[in-house]
Amino acid sequence: MSNISREIILKELQLELCRRDFYEFCKYIDPVFFTKAKKHLKQIAEAFQKVADGRIKKLAISMPPRAGKSYITSLFCAWMLGRNPLGSIMRNSYAAKLAEKFSKDIRDGILTNPKYLEIFQGTKVSRTSSSIDGWSLEGNVQPSYFCAGVGGAITGLGCTMVAILDDPIKNIEEAMSETVIENTWNWYTSTHLSRLEKGCAEIHIATRWSRKDPIGRLTDEYAETYNADFTVINISALDEHGQSFCDEIKTTEEYLAIRKVTDEFIWEAEFMQRPIESKGLLFPVEELKRFTLDEIRTKKPDGVIGFCDTADSGKDFLSGPIGKRFDKDTYITDVVFTQDGVEITEPLVAEMIIDTGCELFKIESNNGGHSYARNIRKLIQGKSPCAVVDEMNMKNKETRILMNAGYIKEYFYFRSDYEPGSDYDKFMRYLTSYIKLGKNKHDDAPDSITGLAEYMKLINYTAPEQKKKKDWFFDNEEKEEDYLIW
Repeated sequence: MSNISREIILKELQLELCRRDFYEFCKYIDPVFFTKAKKHLKQIAEAFQKVADGRIKKLAISMPPRAGKSYITSLFCAWMLGRNPLGSIMRNSYAAKLAEKFSKDIRDGILTNPKYLEIFQGTKVSRTSSSIDGWSLEGNVQPSYFCAGVGGAITGLGCTMVAILDDPIKNIEEAMSETVIENTWNWYTSTHLSRLEKGCAEIHIATRWSRKDPIGRLTDEYAETYNADFTVINISALDEHGQSFCDEIKTTEEYLAIRKVTDEFIWEAEFMQRPIESKGLLFPVEELKRFTLDEIRTKKPDGVIGFCDTADSGKDFLSGPIGKRFDKDTYITDVVFTQDGVEITEPLVAEMIIDTGCELFKIESNNGGHSYARNIRKLIQGKSPCAVVDEMNMKNKETRILMNAGYIKEYFYFRSDYEPGSDYDKFMRYLTSYIKLGKNKHDDAPDSITGLAEYMKLINYTAPEQKKKKDWFFDNEEKEEDYLIW
């Protein structure tokens, strides 16, 4: 065999390897960038390979800025299209301008690279379908690649191979905005997800800004609520030994210099992949006890008690949890948690009292609670014997929450089987993102659960076999007279 023939065969073998192995493809396209020292890129490439092979259906990736996550993702899109020119990819980002930049990088950059055309010969963008927000390869009657910014419309397009949500939250300002977070999540669930065809894989690439943003809700401890089975890759700028994860990206000294001039929340989230809420959380998800309704469905509680913190203003939430007491433990079975007006919340609260068999319901009367309680009594009259009481609370709210946190984590149980998007879901997200000794825009969830805890601590019960309504009593006799419960 001549040397020329041997070189041709070896070259063809190399190109075939690049078609089959994504990491080999990356090294061939850009050997200067994909070096052995950048071990994180190989880790990501191997995860992408598993997505391509169908071994991973849902993948989430977070890493520090400038580590190459957008570049390797663009290469992955090009590689997937080269392998299947009739397939389609969707890649959305926080703004249409950024999404279109990624699209242009692939369409006008990678797909025209001579090395790429060596591997995937004949790959060309259709002249009749080459718009930056949706273009096709020759031979594909559907868009091969399309994109949009969060909030934008994606009309009539279906994604068959992989749907990518790449940095849906722009920065710390957006991460701290509950409006932006909720709008992003709503757009993801209503628009982004609606484009996925059967069997399409899903990839999230994002800074771990918040537990409330899409990647947070889908990968954090309470992700089981959304049935989200994600493979997660989290790469921190500094490892457990305080050293740079990759000196070729930035040295340890460079990262330490950045840390000195960066706000702690930004450093923790953007560089260390620790959501802004994880610093000083009072009620971390992993510290709360959980249960399902089926576990207590046949058990008779010692009592059913509720507490309601009415909304201070139009932007606050009415938060009304109800707990079923079994010995010393309280199981939070139902919650009304909404920003709707009283014309909606009063019937909801009344219905919850009736449906749960609540026997005792306290309403904090600091902000119109007295009239609210009166209206609830009217709504449940003849339908429930529940005693609805109201009381002013002049104690410092933050102090009360802190002082009762230990009791709540020890004796309170929270559901793990609530519906995504429900009041219980929203209540849990606000409760588990409350920062102790920090700035909390909304404290309605922890405030109401604290009110219920204070109420529960006042009440004792006789043995279950001797229990009657009149057998309930307060440790503080004055409270019994004040509330006139029975």
